[in-house]
Amino acid sequence: MTVKQINAEPRPKIPYEHPDARRYLALFKENLIRTVVKKARYPRHDADIQAQFNQHNGDLRQQCEQLVRYVAEAFNHYAVWDYSHAYYPGRPSQQNARMDAMEGVSRVLPTLAAWLNANGDSPLLGLNGTSLDVAEILRKSFLAGTQPQHKGYWGEIQDYDQRICESADLALALWLSRAWVWDRFTAEQQQQVQRWFQQVNHCKTVDNNWHLFPLTVQIVFKALTGEDQVEHARYQRIKAFYVGDGWFRDGAKGNYDYYNAWGFFYSLYWLDRIDPTFDPEFISPSLAAFVANYRYLFTPQGLPFFGRSLCYRLAAAAPLLAAIDQEDPLLAPGEAKRAFSTSLRYFIGQGALRNGAPTPGLFADDFRLVDNYSGPASSFWSLRALNIALFSGERSGLWQAEELPLAVEQGDFDLMIPAIDARFIGVFATKEVIVTFRSEYTTEQTPLTRRLLTQSTTDRLLERVSGRARRPKNNLLRKGITCYTSKMSHFF
Repeated sequence: MTVKQINAEPRPKIPYEHPDARRYLALFKENLIRTVVKKARYPRHDADIQAQFNQHNGDLRQQCEQLVRYVAEAFNHYAVWDYSHAYYPGRPSQQNARMDAMEGVSRVLPTLAAWLNANGDSPLLGLNGTSLDVAEILRKSFLAGTQPQHKGYWGEIQDYDQRICESADLALALWLSRAWVWDRFTAEQQQQVQRWFQQVNHCKTVDNNWHLFPLTVQIVFKALTGEDQVEHARYQRIKAFYVGDGWFRDGAKGNYDYYNAWGFFYSLYWLDRIDPTFDPEFISPSLAAFVANYRYLFTPQGLPFFGRSLCYRLAAAAPLLAAIDQEDPLLAPGEAKRAFSTSLRYFIGQGALRNGAPTPGLFADDFRLVDNYSGPASSFWSLRALNIALFSGERSGLWQAEELPLAVEQGDFDLMIPAIDARFIGVFATKEVIVTFRSEYTTEQTPLTRRLLTQSTTDRLLERVSGRARRPKNNLLRKGITCYTSKMSHFF
C-alpha cells in the first residue's frame, strides 16, 4: 500500500491544554458561577423517550419528532441569560464551565433551527405540552450572545479558541432559521450578529478538521449578506487530507475514524447545501465514494467504532442521509433509513439519553470514553444525523421509504478499503461487522497500555475542584488496537 504523504505543520501550544495559574483562577471562578446558576437535573422524560425508541416498528418520523420535543423541553429548562448559555449537568471539559454552557446552546440550536426550517412558525410542544416559540428562542439567543454588554455575551474569539468550533454550529443554525430570524432582524441587529461571527476570519486553528468551522461561518454569511470572505486556502488544506475511497485523514498525522462521518462529510454537506456552486465536483463524488464502503459498517445492533469522540455515536448515519439528499444512485433511501433508525433505536433504547441530553458514553455515562475536550453538552453533536433528517427528510424520501436490509442483513462480505489499509468483514449469521486495520499508529505498546484506563480518585477530585477535565486518553486506535467489532466488546 502507498501511503499519501501530507505535509505536517507543528502542533501549536494551545492555552487551554497547558493552563497557567491565571487560567486556573478563571476556571475556578467559572466553576463557582456554574454552581450558582445551574438548574436541577431534568430526567422527567428519560423513561418515555427510551420507551419510544424501544418500539422497533415505530414510525421513524414520529420518533424523531419526539426526540426534538425531548431535547427542546430540557433545553428550555437549562438555558439562562436569554438562551445564550445552558448549564447541563455533567463532568467538565478542558475549557471552562462557561464555555461548556455555550456548547449547551451552540450544539442544540441547529436541531431547533432544522425543526423550524421543516415546520415553519408552528409552535413546538415539549413532551409536557408546553408550547415553545422556536423562532423567538433563536432570536433571543443570537442577540444576547453577540451583544458585548449582555450577561450572556459569547465573548471575544482568540486563536485556537473553542468558540471557533461552536461558531460553525451557530452559523448553521442562523442559516437554517434565516427566514424567521435573520430576515426579521433590523439592519443594526444584523450588523451586531455579523460582527461577532467575523472574528473567526482572523483566527488561527489547529491544522485538521477545524478548518471547516471558519469555512462554514464564511459560507453562511456569504449567503446571508453577499459578502465573500471565504478562505479558499483553508478549503484546499481540507482537500489535502483526502486520501481516496472517500476517506480523510484528520490532519497530516491524524486518525482515520468516524470524524469522516460526523465531522468532515457533515460540514461538507452543509457547505454544498448553503452554496451549491461551492465545489460540487469534489463534495458529491467524495461523499458517494465514502458511503459506498462506509454503509457496510452498520448493523441492527451496534457499529465497529474506532477513534475518538465515541459519544457522538447517534450521528453515525449522517453521511448516508446526506448521500440520499444528494440523490446518490448507489444508495437507496430505504437502506439509509434502516441505518439511521437502527442506530437511534439501539442506543437510545439502551439508555443513551439522560437528563435531556445524549449521555457521554455509548449507552449510559461512561467517562472512560469521554475525551478531555468534551463537556456536559458536547454529546449533542450526536444529533447531527437528526439535523440532516429534519432538513431533508421530506425531499430525500427518507420519511416515506420502506426500510431495506443493511449489507450484513443480506449476506456475508469481505472487502478492502485500500486508502486506509482496512478490511471490513460482515458475518450474516451473527449480524456482526469487524474492521481490521493492517497498520498501526504506534509500535510502543504492551497489553497494559492497550487497555481502557479509568480516572484516578485524585484526578477526579482535582477535576471537581478546578472545573477542568483530567481524564485519561482512551483512543484505542492510538493505543495500538487494530481490530474492532460491532459488538463493541472493547468498551465494556
